[in-house]
Amino acid sequence: MTIVNSRILKKWGKPSTAKAIWDEEFARGQWEYLENTSEDIIYGFLEKYVEKGNILDLGCGSGNTGSELAISLYSRYTGVDISEIAIQRAVARAIKTGRHERNEYFCNDIASFSPEMRYDIILFRESIFYIPLSRIKAVLNRYSEFLTENGVFIVRMCDRRKYSRIVRLIQTNYQILDMSPSNEPNVILIFR
Repeated sequence: MTIVNSRILKKWGKPSTAKAIWDEEFARGQWEYLENTSEDIIYGFLEKYVEKGNILDLGCGSGNTGSELAISLYSRYTGVDISEIAIQRAVARAIKTGRHERNEYFCNDIASFSPEMRYDIILFRESIFYIPLSRIKAVLNRYSEFLTENGVFIVRMCDRRKYSRIVRLIQTNYQILDMSPSNEPNVILIFR
């Protein structure tokens, strides 16, 4: 399968097809280069907004955020990813770092996952662009029901220009509270 076909199928295909592709990529080691992201600018934003609250990480991969964010900063962390292999790795990391009592992980499609509680942060870290643009607003609106009264969405995308349509959609439809500087290629949006 070509890279282009796998990208299309991960975004537009059935969840079972996307899961199979993601599992194969994680098994092959394609995403290992992302195993250590402790220097990522996302952590400054998470620290600012979590206030010892709960985090829902949609598209958590192998559990970087749940293992790298200082454990003293949050109460509960829920990671969701469509890849069973990524979730297995995230659980193993949580056990290895002594976070297994605070961190929980679910193998599920991020566009349709149904949380069982409210969160202070709902995070899309390099994952929102896997949801078709035409569905993003509906997905965000549905998840807004699972934010606490002062809860926020945090969206991180690696390419401000490439994903400018998503940035505009969010800026047009939601209250922007904070964002990364506009001269940076990465974009982080904090909104309600």
